[in-house]
Amino acid sequence: MNSQQSPQDFLEKSANDYHGKIINGWERLYQKKWKYSYEKLKKFHVPEVALELGCADGIMTQRLCHDFERLTVVDGSEHFLQQIKKNVDFGNLELVHSLFEKYDSPPIFNTIFMSHILEHLDEPVALLKHSLQWLAPHGRVLVIVPNANSLHRLVGVKMGLLPQKDALNKQDILLGHKRVYTPELLRQHIINAGCKIIRLGGIMVKPISNRQIEEQWSDELIDAFLSLGDDMPELCSEIYVVAEKGEDS
Repeated sequence: MNSQQSPQDFLEKSANDYHGKIINGWERLYQKKWKYSYEKLKKFHVPEVALELGCADGIMTQRLCHDFERLTVVDGSEHFLQQIKKNVDFGNLELVHSLFEKYDSPPIFNTIFMSHILEHLDEPVALLKHSLQWLAPHGRVLVIVPNANSLHRLVGVKMGLLPQKDALNKQDILLGHKRVYTPELLRQHIINAGCKIIRLGGIMVKPISNRQIEEQWSDELIDAFLSLGDDMPELCSEIYVVAEKGEDS
């Protein structure tokens, strides 16, 4: 985001660029990673009422509508919300146009999803703390973020393409990322927010770039590296956390 853009303007620009620039050239991998992420975290869902912070093009939203009696989606982009209205026709879905920091709710949600949200925020711990106020008793927060220890980032450092593993690359800047998480930093942010970590894991070992995978790999090879993430979570391209309220929250 440049200094002349408001957060709202940047959100709308990113939303309009999403398919044209951001995921252009790796659509097959995009679909596979989201499907795998959903299946990986589904076993941690707590029914019956859920909140999804950030919907992008609705690829996760469509699946979550089947799993919960009520689903609320909050996004700062009107463009994305209009896409959802066109493509996702479920009576149990509520769409809210709001920045996350300005959203509020009573403690009604059994599961809160934050997929690729925290890396965009100036104050991720503040949002995590605030979200605990929306969480019903025995509810869970499910978080996914990019992993600085990803194999493709470590390779990039060795090749001189990145100065350090958590440096922002061109894709990060295009997406508006403020940071790339290490597992240690994510754990620190979750705990500092007053959460208790139930599970920390990884999604897909990725040795090369998204577009290289899209062009060079078969579906079977992609599936194998997605599954390999279960054995090597520390090297995965993304890390996830399943968390609950801590005792003092």
